[in-house]
Amino acid sequence: MSCRLALTPGEPAGIGPDLAVMHCQQASEHELVAFADPQLLHSRAQQLGLPLSLRRVDLKQAPRPLKAGELGLVEVPLAEACQPSQLNPANAHYVLQCLDGAIAACQQQYCQAMVTGPVQKSVINEAGIAFSGHTEYLQQKTGSDGVVMMLATQGL
Repeated sequence: MSCRLALTPGEPAGIGPDLAVMHCQQASEHELVAFADPQLLHSRAQQLGLPLSLRRVDLKQAPRPLKAGELGLVEVPLAEACQPSQLNPANAHYVLQCLDGAIAACQQQYCQAMVTGPVQKSVINEAGIAFSGHTEYLQQKTGSDGVVMMLATQGL
């Protein structure tokens, strides 16, 4: 049985969008859905020289497997276009809108889990938003004490 995972790429000028594009190069029986700006993802795929097909997802429909190079999408528009490694506080709200969309999708049980890309806390704070990190943000938004952060690498 296929499940659906929500993905927030994190800081648009960071490595998160690249990781999303790189990850979806393999087919998956599970549907990974990026809450992100489609032009951002296409731009990163082009810069990486990787194929990318974005499939807009109706969260109310059953999850569908993904082909290699395919990524599900719930569109969240950037405030301003961005370039890799050039932080822009104007996009701080975008980062939080991606998180909010993924949180709502999980709370409504459209997605069974959420994967988050790295964020740049300082640029969010620079935009005038009090933000200390994903874990605290998720805890606040869900009213839960059960929020846990997991870091994973091949060596862990």
